[in-house]
Amino acid sequence: MDHGQLSLVADKFQWVFSEPLLNACGTEEKFCRRPRIITPLRLGLALTATCASQPVETLADFHRGFNALWGTTITYKAFSNQVATSHLADFARPMTSRLIGDMTLKVLGFAKGRACAEFRHMVLQDGSSFAIHDGLREVFPGRFKVVKPAAVALHTTMDLLCDAPTTVVLTPDTTNEQAFLPEPASRRASVLLADRGDLDVHSMPRVQDAGGCLLIRAKAGMNPQVLEAFREDGKRLRSLRQKSLQTIHTKLPKRQRVERVVQWHVDGRPLRLRLIISWNRRTKRFCSWLTTLSSRRYPLDTICRAYQWRWQVA
Repeated sequence: MDHGQLSLVADKFQWVFSEPLLNACGTEEKFCRRPRIITPLRLGLALTATCASQPVETLADFHRGFNALWGTTITYKAFSNQVATSHLADFARPMTSRLIGDMTLKVLGFAKGRACAEFRHMVLQDGSSFAIHDGLREVFPGRFKVVKPAAVALHTTMDLLCDAPTTVVLTPDTTNEQAFLPEPASRRASVLLADRGDLDVHSMPRVQDAGGCLLIRAKAGMNPQVLEAFREDGKRLRSLRQKSLQTIHTKLPKRQRVERVVQWHVDGRPLRLRLIISWNRRTKRFCSWLTTLSSRRYPLDTICRAYQWRWQVA
């Protein structure tokens, strides 16, 4: 990080942890009615510093971190009485949102004229599930009720160019992850790299209309119309044209990757996408990706390598 970036980070840090703003936020959320030793600013800095410097397993870790940072000797009981309230979450939520949203810098980029150089954001979205105590099954039901009666899902959206998350949402495991994708209107000059659980053909035209692009792993069982098909070496596969995908699935070559131009009719209008199909020798299955990226600027090999960024980061 150069001197200019360090200065920018320092300015952003002072803005995010502004004493008047944080204390006003704590008062507004009824976390701190009267400023004492544990002020919203002091607690916010202590929580952030403790999480950034060590593993946190119990409330006692935060208590020790607060005393060490501010040179206080506040007792554990007094500390826990202050933070063990619902108002702490109401205060920590906007503080964390400011931290994630404002403390990001663009750390990756592409040379002008190269692939992906036109994108302001490369958005990755994924979710992870975690089992929790069975007693919370009514509030946080799990998808697999026999194995995990209670579970949560952590939905995270990340900007690859900033190498930082942009949104983090915790929900019951049964919640559909598509609800947490960025709005189509916000994806201008952006490309979304997502898993097949995020595939929604009805939202794709709106993303294209907003000036965004998609690269998504395709679902099994899709059956669009195949308009054109090309082998990796450029040979046109005429026998696979103008047929439904499922009827020609067994005819796909395994020695080379295949690119197809496929089409759906969505909400009364045609939706034309590129479908990349590759045979995985290890799993003995086909892997496939759908994309709106142009074939002239993004050939088949570039598409496959670009999607690997998602796995490397996730």
